[in-house]
Amino acid sequence: MGVECFPLGVSVSDGGPAVRRAETRRRRGMLKEFATPVRPDGVVRIAPDLRGSRVLREWPRTATMPSPMSRILFRHITADLIRIMLLTASVLVTVIAFGAAIRPIMQNLFGPEDLAQFVLLAAVPMLQFALPFAGAFAGTIVYARLSAENEVLAMSAAGMSYGKVLLPAAALGAALFVLMVLLVDLGVPRLWTAMDRFKTKDPTRLFLSAVERGEALSVPGTATQLYADEAKVLEVPEGPSQPVTRLGLAGVAAIELGPDGRPLTEFTAEFATVDVYRENDSAYIKLLFRNATAFRDGEDALVVVPQAEPEAIDLGRGIRLRPKHLDFSGLLALWNDVEGYHAVAGARDRTERALALRDRWAYVGATLEATGALRLSDTGGRRTYEIRNARLDGSLLKPKSGDTLDLVELERGVATRRASVSEASLLADDRVRDAPVRFELQARTDTVADLRGFGGGGRWPPRIVGLEPVGAPATNRADVSVEALLAAVADVPKAGLIAPAAEAAAAAQSAAQSLVEEARLVRAEIVARIVQRINQALAAPLMIVLGAILAVRLRGTNPLQIYLLSFIPAIIDILLISGGEQMLKEATTAAGILVASLGNIGLLAMIAVAYRQIMRN
Repeated sequence: MGVECFPLGVSVSDGGPAVRRAETRRRRGMLKEFATPVRPDGVVRIAPDLRGSRVLREWPRTATMPSPMSRILFRHITADLIRIMLLTASVLVTVIAFGAAIRPIMQNLFGPEDLAQFVLLAAVPMLQFALPFAGAFAGTIVYARLSAENEVLAMSAAGMSYGKVLLPAAALGAALFVLMVLLVDLGVPRLWTAMDRFKTKDPTRLFLSAVERGEALSVPGTATQLYADEAKVLEVPEGPSQPVTRLGLAGVAAIELGPDGRPLTEFTAEFATVDVYRENDSAYIKLLFRNATAFRDGEDALVVVPQAEPEAIDLGRGIRLRPKHLDFSGLLALWNDVEGYHAVAGARDRTERALALRDRWAYVGATLEATGALRLSDTGGRRTYEIRNARLDGSLLKPKSGDTLDLVELERGVATRRASVSEASLLADDRVRDAPVRFELQARTDTVADLRGFGGGGRWPPRIVGLEPVGAPATNRADVSVEALLAAVADVPKAGLIAPAAEAAAAAQSAAQSLVEEARLVRAEIVARIVQRINQALAAPLMIVLGAILAVRLRGTNPLQIYLLSFIPAIIDILLISGGEQMLKEATTAAGILVASLGNIGLLAMIAVAYRQIMRN
């Protein structure tokens, strides 16, 4: 058994019905395998298109036809595609990477020696945007040249289907898809992290840049904002324990913000120094204020000190990791442990402290209501202060009967002094993290009795801080689940609470809502990142195939016009991916996934329509 196949332009009127059927099927692209029986002698015959003889070559019945596209042709087309794609991607990446460096340069965060390193770091993340457009350009240019020089027509005349003609572009697109998957999941997150750390590696540049712009600097990893009129780098004495750099500031103001954004502590100083220490790829800064004035929220006094040295600030590696810094395995780990994310952990901490504050106020109110007395112990437990004949009116302590209430100081269980006051204040102090909620007792009186018989009782301190109610039940909710914590907030009674406890309960409900919202937003951003990376990886192979197939379809058209037809849908695709990602960050919805995928669906539809037109024409 054998087959006979005739190329275009050859008369087959004398070949019989079988030959004419074979030629018709070949014209329509339906003759994939040369398996139509024509002669019983088992000879396969191919008729030439220029010679009159019917037989050009003969193969035995058991032989197969040559490959539709030779390996040399495949390699040459693929090599051209890769060469043009790499050249185009290099130009695009360089331009985009320098664009990413413009803002840090304007903020004076980089010196000349840092710019080249930052551009190299930025080049890899920018590849995810440059490669798809470079692939589309390469596909357009290479196949436009093949079409203009009639190479595509020659391959078609040789019996190759258009699927085989476009095979190099499809194969390169498949390889590009694998490369894009590795790039957007492994390379880009790590390089984003490296870029952010690079920008914050030198805190002195951050200080100098903020001072030059006349803005306050938010110290990374803290709730402190620092402002200065002038700043300059000082010489550091040599020595093993000396800082890496030292910065001198003049006209300094520092503000520590609370969880609600209100200032807790304010510092002003004539001069200050900022010392930067480095250890094991981590950074620490120490602030030293000279001739400083301090003011704390809730206090009616200014404190003036010749020198103030707050605790050292651990900057860690300079940034807090977000979902964009994590690969797929990191995103899955974050999904399963969303409580460990810094935004969720902060909301949980505020919820726990608000519940603890409500519990403490509830205990204080119940104790004073029942007995009219309350004992408060200092941090070390050496001194205890007992409030007698008192009732709670908001945060004020007023006499339960008579005109005065008594404040008794006990040292190691022995009463030492007693003060009689008409009114006192009991304030909660929950500003100290990782510590139980403590109280502050404020009272002013000149009537102090010495209970030890030593004479005058001295002056009663107007403020006593760091006090803890004796006998208050300990409530540690650090190990409970989020669901149990939210259930505890929901179980808080809505009525029957004293005013401070009611305020704490309202703060707990607000913090619980913030906790739920932060957890939802984190999971939504994880979904958004995964959808964005999948669609970004799919865009590259679709663009290169679209550029190639449009070049074949629009034979004779200017290549730049063809590229414009593929460039515009590519731009729309990138914008749709970004828009869908932003929608998914707000809420995980089918509409967001559809918007992010709509661009790729459009590219796939254009490829299908163009290929169908090629096959028909």
